[in-house]
Amino acid sequence: MAEFALPNPDIKIEDLKIDNADDKSTPFVCMVGITNSSPYDTSDLPNNANTFYTNINYKQLEELFQIIKNNTPTTNIRNQAYKNIVNYMEYPNTQVFFDFKCSSDCHSGDRFVDDKTTLLVFKFINVLTRKKCNIVVGDHSMGALFKNWDNYKMDIKSPIIISSQTTSGPYKMTGKKEDFVNSIHPILKNLGDMSGESTIDIEFVNMGGTKIFSVKEDGDSTTVPVKIISKGKSLETIEDRRSVPTQPVHCEFKYRNGMIIVSATHWCNLTTVNSKVDINMLRQKYSQQYGEEGVQEFEKEYQTAMASGCTKTVNRVVSDSVKYVCSNIQTPKQQYSQNNTPYKNKTSEKNKIPMTPSYLQKYAFGIKEKEVDNKSENKVKDEIIVVKPVKNNEDNNIIDIPDIPDIPNTQDNVMEEVD
Repeated sequence: MAEFALPNPDIKIEDLKIDNADDKSTPFVCMVGITNSSPYDTSDLPNNANTFYTNINYKQLEELFQIIKNNTPTTNIRNQAYKNIVNYMEYPNTQVFFDFKCSSDCHSGDRFVDDKTTLLVFKFINVLTRKKCNIVVGDHSMGALFKNWDNYKMDIKSPIIISSQTTSGPYKMTGKKEDFVNSIHPILKNLGDMSGESTIDIEFVNMGGTKIFSVKEDGDSTTVPVKIISKGKSLETIEDRRSVPTQPVHCEFKYRNGMIIVSATHWCNLTTVNSKVDINMLRQKYSQQYGEEGVQEFEKEYQTAMASGCTKTVNRVVSDSVKYVCSNIQTPKQQYSQNNTPYKNKTSEKNKIPMTPSYLQKYAFGIKEKEVDNKSENKVKDEIIVVKPVKNNEDNNIIDIPDIPDIPNTQDNVMEEVD
């Protein structure tokens, strides 16, 4: 795995390089989550040697839209976060995704924030997909997108139909390994890589009001072909108490020069993996995501479960680990460490916490901080903070998580423009 250095705002786009740019099998991924509020889906991606993840809100989306639409030169972009997103869009062999999070912003699938913002989202999608970027929607953001899809402005009829019915509770999803592996979305691809057999079988416990969708028939020449990756069915009943037919869960389709990836469930709600899992591949994904300590934690739990001779215990450990990899949520040990370790200690010690976007989104971009004075009287003066490149230990395939500067425990840090 190649080393990757975060972009320096002082160098030109043509000088920015990714060591694996010519390796088509390992594209670099830039994922930008979009939400104003806490998402219902806590799934995200790790920041590691092949992936960068950050979040922006809808106000920032409007600012970024103007920059991208007007092809603003990076030398004229003052906000470092926007500058780096634009730089990522220029990198060779890089996949850029804009993920509209399922949250209260989507008003239960009715719209994105308000009518003005909903119109902005469609303009944004039109511009971004022309520049080979990809769009991700799920559950309520899926509903908001396809309910408001304008066939004239989008040039094609919506290939997705949102049902008026919803689902909740136990839910079973199945799909072919090869379809997951061939997906453009890194989480779907990861799940395919970890599968130990040709058919993937997973159970979820869906939140109340989870959306259901269907795909228009291929005979409709005014729409586009849709690749269905997985299908699912409620193990109980839908809200009006009638039985649920099998419906698509994950799909993707080409739009302009990009892809739109659709999901009707959330990885954070995964409960059980019924199909076989490639344990060696799971170890590899774990190492990339959680580092050496994370792998050791998994090995301890896995070997203990194997020694117990209880198949249910082994399946629980493996299922939970697949869930952690797909959703990038903290493992129980990391949650305990995060909640019971003094804040300064856990930010200064190496490999104590995962590289989560909530922690890194300001710092991996080298964003300037406003001066903060919290109850503990910790103060942060204006400064640029740059995270060191993530290095891969080729001997044991473990990602070394870089040391991260101490951060005061405050919610008041905000992003602002920098020179």
